[in-house]
This record gives sequence, structure tokens and C-alpha cells, in this order.
Amino acid sequence: MTVHEYSKEIVEKFKKLPIISKAFVTKKPSEKEDKFLREEGVYEFINLEQPGLLIKFPYGNAKCKHTFTLMHGGKYKLPRFIARHVDSRCTPLWGRKPDGSGIMQKEFKGTNPRFSMREVYEQ
Repeated sequence: MTVHEYSKEIVEKFKKLPIISKAFVTKKPSEKEDKFLREEGVYEFINLEQPGLLIKFPYGNAKCKHTFTLMHGGKYKLPRFIARHVDSRCTPLWGRKPDGSGIMQKEFKGTNPRFSMREVYEQ
């Protein structure tokens, strides 16, 4: 199993990246939550939207960000908060529904996941 590991400089940059989550928009994560989310693990990246292609995406805010390049089927050693962020990316699904007066209204039907980050456990 080949695991893509990042250089020490990039790993240090990971520690400075903010944790981006809808749960922490109004409040900061507690010390326990922060420690848990910053733990590193090995994750397999699956591109569900366009299998087989590389994907580049930025993560962070205006002060501190990093651009990741992930390959479909590749295994990466990443902090948990980055893996969760990639796993949460989705495309909204919309549909049309009559509102009773004959007018078609736009309606949210759900989401379609774009990527999957599966944690890999060594034996």
C-alpha cells in the first residue's frame, strides 16, 4: 500500500489551517474537538463524480490556505478535518413540483455526493 505523505513544511501548514465546518460557524471547537479533528489518518480518495481524474481543491481561508491535488484511488495521510471536508462536498439536486395553481415551483430534492474519503486501517 503506497501512502502519499506530505513534506514536513506542508504538515506544519496543516496545523495552522482553520477547521471549516457548519457546526463551527458561530462557535469555536472545544479543545477535545480540536484535538480529535486534527489527528492524522490514512484515507483513500474516491472521485464519485468523475472517476479516474485528479482533482485540485483549495482549503482554508484568506489568511491561510493550501491547494490539494488528490488522485482517484490514492491513499493520503491527512488530518481528519480535511478528510471530512472533502467527504462533505456535494451537488444539490433540484426538481419541479406544481404548487396547486398550475405553476411549477423549484424544489430541493437532496444532494449527490461528489467524493468519498474512506479511512484505511492497517492490520
